[in-house]
Amino acid sequence: MGIGLGVFLAVIGAILHFGITADVEGIDLDVIGAILMIAGGAIVVLTLVYPLTRRGQTVDGERPPQNNQRS
Repeated sequence: MGIGLGVFLAVIGAILHFGITADVEGIDLDVIGAILMIAGGAIVVLTLVYPLTRRGQTVDGERPPQNNQRS
């Protein structure tokens, strides 16, 4: 879901930044578009990096073997 949201925000931002030439008083659509593209890119990167930083698990969901021997 995170990758889809990031791509969606980036696409909406690109449309606002590059595709719309209308002038809206008090709102700069180019800046809003750039902010949405940056946010979308950040969401995609964080979504891809987050599973790699989890402790005790690998990316494919298998847990490493545990040593349950007590001395």
